[in-house]
This record gives sequence, C-alpha cells and structure tokens, in this order.
Amino acid sequence: MNTASLSAAWRLNDNWSLRGGLGLIRDGKLTPTGQTTQHVQPGGLLGVGIEYLWQRGEGYKPYIDFSIFMSASSARVEHPTTRGTTSYFSSDLRLGGRASWIIKDSLFPYLTARVFGGPVSWELEGTDVIGTDIHHYQIALGTAIQLGQTGLFAEWAGLGEKALSIGVSYTR
Repeated sequence: MNTASLSAAWRLNDNWSLRGGLGLIRDGKLTPTGQTTQHVQPGGLLGVGIEYLWQRGEGYKPYIDFSIFMSASSARVEHPTTRGTTSYFSSDLRLGGRASWIIKDSLFPYLTARVFGGPVSWELEGTDVIGTDIHHYQIALGTAIQLGQTGLFAEWAGLGEKALSIGVSYTR
C-alpha cells in the first residue's frame, strides 16, 4: 500500500517519549492466495506508541532504544472484474529495537529490527475472512540528517516486511 502520514513525538523525560501519527492510504494491491489481485481504494491509518532510550551512545557505542506501537488501517478494496467493493481493516502491535549513531551532531545512521502481528479482516467473495501478514518481522537500515530545525530521513526495509520510507521532520 502507498501511504502518506504525519506523525509527532512528545518527550516525557530524558528516556521516554510518546509518538502518534495519522495518515492516508493512497492506493495499493491485495492478492489473496490463488485469487485475482484486488485494488485498495483510499483509506486511513492511525498509530500510537512509546519509545524508551535504553543506552546513550558515545563514540562508536550506539544509542539503543526500544519501542512498542499499536496501529490500525481501514480502506475499501475493489475487485477488478466485478468492480464490487468490500471493507478491509488491519490492526498491528509492533515491538522494535534500534541502534543509532550520531556523526558530527547532524547525521544519524541506524539499524532497526521489528516484530509484529495483528489480524487483518476482509470480506472476500461474500465471506468475512481473518488473516495476517505474510511476514511478522522487519529489518531496516535508515539515516537522518538534521539541518537546523529541519530534518530529512530515509529508511529501507529489505528483509521481512519490505518498505521504503522517506520524510521531513521539524523540531522546536
């Protein structure tokens, strides 16, 4: 699925932060096993989570943090032949760990691993179906660069659940 989202973080103290986000599902494809690929119509998504900074990095020693996130998404799915639409709902509980380094106070490369699971409910050919993700893990490489109050980031997950994320951030 192709999405666009907006997220925010609130530092509670030196170790804990809350995160939240909401977004739009732009489009996508779902292919049930042995069946026709169906088209995802625009929908929405919502997520909330908390992060804990376990270790502060210095020099070659990385910063290490852990996170837990809950999210949900909802959309309509259209069958390409019949043009009939059905509802799609997915929820997710995701646990993550990340090691990151700070280079010259402006570049932040990182490696992250996540495990997750949650039901996917979908009406398929008139029957309610409960399913799950193909993969229940994700390994990703990312980096962020901070330019004053503005930041840019990119993350590529090539193992498990595949994804590419890019974005802009602003800090006060």
